[in-house]
Amino acid sequence: MLVAEYDYDTDIAVQRAEERQIAFADGSYQKALETARILKQLGDSVKKIMQATGLTQEEVESIR
Repeated sequence: MLVAEYDYDTDIAVQRAEERQIAFADGSYQKALETARILKQLGDSVKKIMQATGLTQEEVESIR
């Protein structure tokens, strides 16, 4: 039974770590979109926005 509890605890810890990584990645992506939106409003080129944010050309061009 001790082994089963350890596996469960380990599984939960791994799952939580993965969820934190996903949340961080999503937050980073949202921040990149926000930055791109501001840069686009300031009139920066798509190429410059891509370099500054790491977004693709399609992602930058789809921002309104």
